[in-house]
Amino acid sequence: MRLACCRCALAVVAWGIALAACGPTEQSFAERCRDELGLATSECAEVAAWRLPATLPTARGNAYADDERAAQLGRAIFFDEGFARVPGVSCVSCHLPERAFQDGLAVSEVLPGSRGARNSPTLLNVAWLRGAFFWDGRADSLWSQPLFAFENAIEMDSSRLRIAHRIADDASYRAAYQTIFGALPALDDAARFPPDGKPGEPSFDEMAAADRDAINRVAANVGKALEAYQRRIATGPSALDRYLDGDPSALSAEQERGLVRFVKSGCYACHSGPMLTDSAFYMASDVTDRGRAAGIEVLLGSPFNAAGAYFDRDAGEALELPLGPELEDEHAFRTPSMRNVTLTAPYGHSGTRALEAVLSAPGLLYEEGDAIAIGAFLRALEGAAPPPEWTTPPR
Repeated sequence: MRLACCRCALAVVAWGIALAACGPTEQSFAERCRDELGLATSECAEVAAWRLPATLPTARGNAYADDERAAQLGRAIFFDEGFARVPGVSCVSCHLPERAFQDGLAVSEVLPGSRGARNSPTLLNVAWLRGAFFWDGRADSLWSQPLFAFENAIEMDSSRLRIAHRIADDASYRAAYQTIFGALPALDDAARFPPDGKPGEPSFDEMAAADRDAINRVAANVGKALEAYQRRIATGPSALDRYLDGDPSALSAEQERGLVRFVKSGCYACHSGPMLTDSAFYMASDVTDRGRAAGIEVLLGSPFNAAGAYFDRDAGEALELPLGPELEDEHAFRTPSMRNVTLTAPYGHSGTRALEAVLSAPGLLYEEGDAIAIGAFLRALEGAAPPPEWTTPPR
């Protein structure tokens, strides 16, 4: 017999995410899990750990991640088309708020005729991802991740010198940046700081080492402001979270069966924890894309990795850098999160997979109706949208 739903009180935490806090119930989830769902004690403990925490995790290498001023600066940069070389392009070009902060395309095509090779993942709840970022893990922190998009020729096609000048030339950016991070370098000296350039281009490579370092630090700080903003693109509790809090009516009977079948079919072997991902990399059939192997090479060559001078040592624990790619890294891609999965089609690193096809994969399921039940359960992973102040550009 189902228990009556508890009355939930909303608690708004510092970054503006509304999270439900339920009072005591007649029977805990752990008790119901064993008695009614028929899962083993270890399986019940696994499911209980899927609850999205009420607090954000510590950021890796970013001392400004929870600074409201940095978040507001990051919000402005996220929506600003002035950082790209091509008009009309910004971070939001691939991460549309109305599409769960992804673009709904198989692979992104930001610049005309410059089609990417990989699917643009959602940014919802990205702060809770535990491992490296991108499908290939080329970034080991959330703040370093957007710096690749800025300088990618088929994304924003910008450069770290251009980023620094954009900050310096805009009075509001300049004031906000210097209040948070300290003084900018003497960017009005064009002989020292050309208007555009990045590693591999003479305009950057021929600068004095100290000046290259100064520009790298500005770029890193812009990344840290963007992380502060992205940490606030967080959903409220999903139906699953309410269910784990002790509200048995939060899931329908079909969704409850889907949860059991998700566990019994072995899906949680790769999709576990609060974000329902193990953050690991697995070999795919796509042999045209080196995946993790190439990502490791990029990561190790980046000045923004955890071993670099721009990683704040007193902020979060760094990921251990790999020594280099191994054979198993070739053609391997990151396990995606299942949070909000029904809002973020199409799927896979190449955007070629449909959810129905994934659920019906041979050997994955072994009971009649599993695909339908698990599909119903996945709808229970949709969280309440982030507050409007974090999904819209500043006025």
